[in-house]
Amino acid sequence: MRLSSPIVVLVIALAVSEASLMGFEEGVWDSPPYFDDATVREVTAAAGYPAMLRCRVRNIGDRAVSWIRRRDLHILAIGIMTYTNDPRFQAEHSEGSDDWTLNIRTARPADSGVYECQISIDPKISLGIHLNVVASRARILGGREVFVRRGSDVNLTCVVEAAPAPIELHWARNGRPLDFSRRGGVSVLSERRVR
Repeated sequence: MRLSSPIVVLVIALAVSEASLMGFEEGVWDSPPYFDDATVREVTAAAGYPAMLRCRVRNIGDRAVSWIRRRDLHILAIGIMTYTNDPRFQAEHSEGSDDWTLNIRTARPADSGVYECQISIDPKISLGIHLNVVASRARILGGREVFVRRGSDVNLTCVVEAAPAPIELHWARNGRPLDFSRRGGVSVLSERRVR
């Protein structure tokens, strides 16, 4: 009786080892996909400019990401195929990358809301990304006209409200861009304050 026990144990260990190898080769034992913790869940974009929603998925294998607009449960894209009549929406993914992107050209305040990055496995997993599209406003403090003596300094203050960082500001006079070189005589001081 003692001689047969070690043989049985050896046969069982060999069978488990072969099953493990077969499962590994077929991808059965792969870890399931998951969302990277570094995925940005709050995105702010300026109205009229592009908005990019990025979803980083690890261990996705041969699966694809779907983008769903949560307010109306509209499927916007599966993989890189876009399923909306709105040409402003486009899905992007580079082969071998963990990043899946939903681009919205010329974002509008009405585009604000939650978009789901979803992986179709059983059970499905999804990650909500909140998009906030703001209408930025710029105004110059003071009156519309400023009168100064020739050769005097002029200080103009432009206040930009509800603009996502980074702010790109261009100064012009009579529709022509100002010359910011030393010879142009113009200097700019930028200051960011959060209210």
